[in-house]
Amino acid sequence: MADLPPPPPPMSSAIKSVYCVFIVMFSLVTLVGNTTVIVAVAKFRTLQKRTNAFIVSVACADIGVAVLAMPFRLYEEWNGGWDLGKWLCLIVNAFDGMFCTASMCNLYTLALERYLAVCRPFLHTKIRNWTTAVILALCWLVPTALWSTLLLTEWHVIGIEDMVACLSQGACPLVLNVPTAMAVSVGTFWIPSALMIMCYWRIFQTARRHARAIQDTTITTAEHDRIKEFNKTAKAAKTLAIVVGCFFVFWLPFFVVIVVDVLTGYGRPIVLKIFVMWFGYINSMLNPFLYYAFNRQFKMAFKYLVLSFSGQQHEDLEST
Repeated sequence: MADLPPPPPPMSSAIKSVYCVFIVMFSLVTLVGNTTVIVAVAKFRTLQKRTNAFIVSVACADIGVAVLAMPFRLYEEWNGGWDLGKWLCLIVNAFDGMFCTASMCNLYTLALERYLAVCRPFLHTKIRNWTTAVILALCWLVPTALWSTLLLTEWHVIGIEDMVACLSQGACPLVLNVPTAMAVSVGTFWIPSALMIMCYWRIFQTARRHARAIQDTTITTAEHDRIKEFNKTAKAAKTLAIVVGCFFVFWLPFFVVIVVDVLTGYGRPIVLKIFVMWFGYINSMLNPFLYYAFNRQFKMAFKYLVLSFSGQQHEDLEST
């Protein structure tokens, strides 16, 4: 086994203060942004669609990260170590893994839902609300069961107990043994990401095929309406593909570092591990901005809510 990495170098008081203020603002923006997403869907009927049920579920997971994971990570770095006890450390790590995995599960399921809407519309029409509710519940129950069982039973440290005890002196790291790290990364990121990419690839292929068909044929009014509805569905899928793409970009370094770290004897620098963890958290903050930038209905809803909060005049979103 390689030598264990040294602790991060101490920060000066000024740098630590600036860093912590930045992280606090980062957490607050994540909380406020995702809360706005939930309020917008709850308030406006135009946003109350099956697709947005998954978006609300992702927002709930991101809020969980902002409330039950980020503050404890910030406390550890501000305090220069962890002094809140072993079991609270395990619970925080379980929340961290659970919320991030739940966010991933919802995005993966959302990709499949968009694939059915665009490429298998007949099958998509057979999906009922209760089916969606069951899928959403599974997106939460499976990560909760996985991380609760894994961490609270300490299966993740079997075979590396001495090393974890050394690393946990005054710290709260999430250290996984090789079987657990490989199973978690492959099962919750690598394989689902590959399937997600395949779904969106098929969506874009279908959209291009429809575009060529429109150019090559003369269509009736009924066909025009059907194609218009298809284009709206495909455009929504493209917007969500951007969301999923950003998720992949921001979480890819974390899972690469995890795999490399366990396979090379846990010798990667702690600063690098902290960086890729917070880099992944950026995705939780970014999602509401992506909805605002690429979804017209969310943009109108966000503007409405901001103007309402500030007491200014606004148009009725439901009538637009």
